[in-house]
Amino acid sequence: MKNITERLTAIRGLNPMVEKARTGFDITSINQGGYIELNDQTWKVINKFKYLDVKWSSFKRRKTDYWVTELELFSLNTGESIYIEWERDDTLEICQTDAVLKLRDIKYNGKSIKQKDLEAIADEEEGEVVVNGTSYAYSEDDTWAGLFFKDTSDNDGIPMRAYEFESSNGDYLTVETWHEDDHEGDDNRPDREAFLSHDITQQSMAILQIEGTQK
Repeated sequence: MKNITERLTAIRGLNPMVEKARTGFDITSINQGGYIELNDQTWKVINKFKYLDVKWSSFKRRKTDYWVTELELFSLNTGESIYIEWERDDTLEICQTDAVLKLRDIKYNGKSIKQKDLEAIADEEEGEVVVNGTSYAYSEDDTWAGLFFKDTSDNDGIPMRAYEFESSNGDYLTVETWHEDDHEGDDNRPDREAFLSHDITQQSMAILQIEGTQK
């Protein structure tokens, strides 16, 4: 949990628009330093990251750019941090991260999942894993590769792959593998991250301020 000084600094930066002025703004309008209301809390956007969808095998760019945006949010109420992602396909899709996992928490055939297991699942285009007793089925249609851009000064991006799984109740498990240093290290394996998430709607949040104010 963040300390009280950081929370007070974030609170002082809040200068919300009047409600009538918020018309026409949604999550796609907000930048680093902006504020939203979500889950009965007020959040400051402390980081804004971008992922560019690329070809799975080579990480080469496609003819048409398709972006996924990730926002790191800081709660003025509690000091906790969460992440939400949005992308616009036919409709605006927004997900909130619920928990970050270690690979040992994900079971495949009764054992902790390994990189070779992920590759086998992707090759076969099917597979099922278990997290805390909940089963998640592999989703070939949603699995993708991307270049991660931490900020606007990053020209190349870090290559990654996202293996996507979905439970019967519609929650998601994403396992990310990072490939910046594929040829370094003793075991030649990428770093890995995993997280659980669920869909949220634009109607569940309010845009208070689209960017930071300078004082």
